Amino acid sequence: YIEGKDPLAIQGQTAAKLNRLTAGLSVQQFRFRPADKKWSIIEILAHLAEDELATAWRYRQMLEHNGGPLSGFDQELWARLGTYAAWDAGEALELFRLLRTSNLRMLTSLSPEQWDHSGEHAERGKLSVADLARHMAAHDINHVQQIESLLPPRGHADVQAPGEPQAEAFSEEAAPQPMCLTVQETAELLRRMPVVLRELILALPNHAVEYHPGDGKWCIKQIVGHLTEEDRRDFVGRIELMLRLQEPQLNLNDQVEVAQTRQDCDKDIRQLLDEFAAVRSASATFVEKLSTADLRRTGVHPKIGVVCVRELLHEWLYHDLNHVKQVEQNTQRLLWNRLGNMKAFYAV
Repeated sequence: YIEGKDPLAIQGQTAAKLNRLTAGLSVQQFRFRPADKKWSIIEILAHLAEDELATAWRYRQMLEHNGGPLSGFDQELWARLGTYAAWDAGEALELFRLLRTSNLRMLTSLSPEQWDHSGEHAERGKLSVADLARHMAAHDINHVQQIESLLPPRGHADVQAPGEPQAEAFSEEAAPQPMCLTVQETAELLRRMPVVLRELILALPNHAVEYHPGDGKWCIKQIVGHLTEEDRRDFVGRIELMLRLQEPQLNLNDQVEVAQTRQDCDKDIRQLLDEFAAVRSASATFVEKLSTADLRRTGVHPKIGVVCVRELLHEWLYHDLNHVKQVEQNTQRLLWNRLGNMKAFYAV
């Protein structure tokens, strides 16, 4: 996680990053658990705050009692004792920020000798102040990535794909809303998306188009292939089914498996953009022909309940814009390590 990076710089950015990532989330989104034994966002935030508390004590014990014992702790027990799931997000973020600020203030004042002070950790053995500072930076990155994977908890995605930014969750309780764009305007926006992506992507060199921003994260080629498959399967495919049958059960697609089957990393980006343009042109023509009655047709998604064609059209546009953002983010991540001191102007 942190090879070649400044651990204190990483730690100094984490509080702001957490605030940015979690701004505007609902209580349900903070408390959503992806599986029984997996933490929700609020539980991760509470853990970060209390782990920073434990770390503050360990730093100071090593500085005061060089070579002394450092006890471990059971993070699952702490989560139960602290009822992490019931925490307030604002309080968790503020507690983490205050503790982190205090620790960084102390660390930046240490002498070289003090950085070498150590303790004997019950599980990890000898651990120096410098070792612990590096560990906490990596710990930050790990949990930030964990939170990013839960943002927000399940939108339209059937199986969350590695490179897929998540969209806003559907509300099953909300009353159907009127179209904010006409069918014709929706079709026109859909039709222009391949043009937008082509102009952006073809300006990039091949190594940027093939760049993976992290393990299991999609490159730009895979993003374009995913958009093509989503048109066929989750948008046109589902709408056709909803028009043909009365409130049908909608299919689930394993986006990871689909991406692996397509093997887009081995294809030429122009070929992928041409394929997307052809599929999207047919999709836009299909949308143009939808009637007012068609917009009211419904289907049942196995994970989010009843959805109508009108909602699916809105999500289609939202999904497009999400992936335009992802293309931009991949390029920004490629540039990040070349910014030098200019990084200070940007939050990551």
